[in-house]
Amino acid sequence: MKNVIAIYLLGCFLLLLGGCAQPIEGDERTAEQYVKEHGYDIVSRKGKIHTYTLDKSKLYGSTESTPYQQSWSVQSVAPDPYFGSVIDIYRFVVSSHPLEKQYDSNVNVYIMISKGNVIGGYSFPNVDGLAGSAYSLDGKTLEEITGMTFAEWSKEWKKKYGE
Repeated sequence: MKNVIAIYLLGCFLLLLGGCAQPIEGDERTAEQYVKEHGYDIVSRKGKIHTYTLDKSKLYGSTESTPYQQSWSVQSVAPDPYFGSVIDIYRFVVSSHPLEKQYDSNVNVYIMISKGNVIGGYSFPNVDGLAGSAYSLDGKTLEEITGMTFAEWSKEWKKKYGE
């Protein structure tokens, strides 16, 4: 009899926990679907981690612009159409990503959303202490995406966004 009561109480507790879980909605749901469409398995959701309004100063000229420069450098779209727009970044830890084997680790995937639409995303190994630049959503480097060396790309970027 005690076992039946214990199982009943455990079941009620689990139902209560499940009922209290917040369903993801809106942009986070859109971001999650985008991650899944790319074939990645979500290990954990980190939610919205950053929001900013894009302007030219975010793309060149200071150390604060470096993360924005890096994330935009690996996109298939130019940032120009998004000037003045609010950009939300959602983070997911995923498996089944091309960088997983290279770094023997799960991978952080960041999805960029503006006005309810996915702009793109970028990725970075989920490894403590690792430094470097962002990869594209599918794990490609700036050089692989643009066909330019970093020096060539940097010169073009400065010409377009630094002056």
